[in-house]
Amino acid sequence: MSIKAVKSPSLSKPDQDRFVIINADTGEILDDCQGYGYKTKQKAHIGYAHKTRDKSKDKEKEIRRREIKAWLKKHKNFTDTIEQFSFEIAKGSWGEDDKVDAKMIKDVLRNLEIETEYKPSEILYVMNCLGYIW
Repeated sequence: MSIKAVKSPSLSKPDQDRFVIINADTGEILDDCQGYGYKTKQKAHIGYAHKTRDKSKDKEKEIRRREIKAWLKKHKNFTDTIEQFSFEIAKGSWGEDDKVDAKMIKDVLRNLEIETEYKPSEILYVMNCLGYIW
C-alpha cells in the first residue's frame, strides 16, 4: 500500500491548509488527525507513522530503560561525573561547543574504566529523562 499526504479541501480554511493521509491507490482517507487535519504534510506523515508503529517494541524499550535506570543507580560515580559536567557546561565554565552527548558518555565510561552492554545513546536518553543532564 502506498500512502500520501494531501491537502484536504473540507478541513482547510482560507488562512490555513490542513492535510490528511490517504491510500494513494484507492484515495481512501487513512488518517485525518481526529477530524482536524494536520498542519503540514510532514506532521501528517509523522502522525501516521506513530499511529501505525509496531507497538510490541514499546514494551522492549521500556524494559531496557528500566534496566539502564537500575544500572545508573549502581554506578553512582558515573552519574555524579556526568551530572557535574552537565552543571559546569550549564553555568558556562566550559566552552560554548561543549555538551553532554553520546561521545562524552563514551569517554567518561572509558576514563572510569566501566564496561557496559548499553549504548552511550541509550544511557544519554535515560539520563535526560531522569534529569541528570541540564
